[in-house]
Amino acid sequence: MIVVFDSLTGQSKRFASKLGYEIISVDDYYDEDEEIFLVTRTFNFGQIPVPTVEFLNDYHDRVIGTAVSGNRNWGTNYGKAGDKIRDLYKIPLVLKFEGSGFDRDVEIVKKWIEENKKGVWYDGKEKCNTRMGIIK
Repeated sequence: MIVVFDSLTGQSKRFASKLGYEIISVDDYYDEDEEIFLVTRTFNFGQIPVPTVEFLNDYHDRVIGTAVSGNRNWGTNYGKAGDKIRDLYKIPLVLKFEGSGFDRDVEIVKKWIEENKKGVWYDGKEKCNTRMGIIK
């Protein structure tokens, strides 16, 4: 498995690097036959960044889950790109985080990835038997 990130300011890259897997930018990713965990960002009042959209258009079928950075100051648009990715591409939204994430954020995602490898999906509170709708 590989973690692919889209980062403008370095926050998403820092979060991705804490997960303990090989990381690569959406711009540098090349066609590999492996599972992907996506760490991306929200911009422009809740939009999915263009590089992330281009990446997902090519590789969405390999993405097992996503974590999205945002700023709570944006209210309902906080991490909104994650909601849109979940709805448009049917990829589980595992976590919305601020900045480069707190230790607890990193642990939630690590736990989710490990449970996913076992065939059980985890939302940070309870185990789920589906990959859809992790965060409502």
